[in-house]
Amino acid sequence: MLGERVIAYLSEPRFEEMFWVSYRVTPVTDDPELAARLLTPDFWRHGDADRLRYRSRALGMFASHAFPSIGEHEPGRVTMRGLYLTPEELTAAPVSPASPDETLVERRPGGWFARARRWLRSRARRGER
Repeated sequence: MLGERVIAYLSEPRFEEMFWVSYRVTPVTDDPELAARLLTPDFWRHGDADRLRYRSRALGMFASHAFPSIGEHEPGRVTMRGLYLTPEELTAAPVSPASPDETLVERRPGGWFARARRWLRSRARRGER
C-alpha cells in the first residue's frame, strides 16, 4: 500500500536464498507511470519502496518487518524479507476483515494434506484410479 491505496499484489512466492523470497509484482494502480515503475528493479532499490506498507490480503493485517532487497531483482519480481506476521502481531490486534477488493479471490487451505485431497478429488471426478 502507498498511503491508503493498494498499488500492487505480490504473488507466486519463490525461495531465493536464506531469508529471501521473491514475488511476482502485479500492479493494480490506476496510475500508468507508477504501474510501469513497480515492474522495474530500480523502484525497489532506490527508496521508493520505503514508503510502502505490506498487508496480508487474507487477514487484512500489516507485516511490520517487511522490506525489499536493495540487491538484484528480476524484472517484474521483487525479493523481500520479513514478509510475515509475527505471533505477537497475530494475537495483539483483532483481525479486521479487509474489503473484498483487497482480499484473496479464492481462499484455499494450504499445506500438503489439502493439496493431496484436492488432487485425489480431481482424479475421482475424472474417473481415474
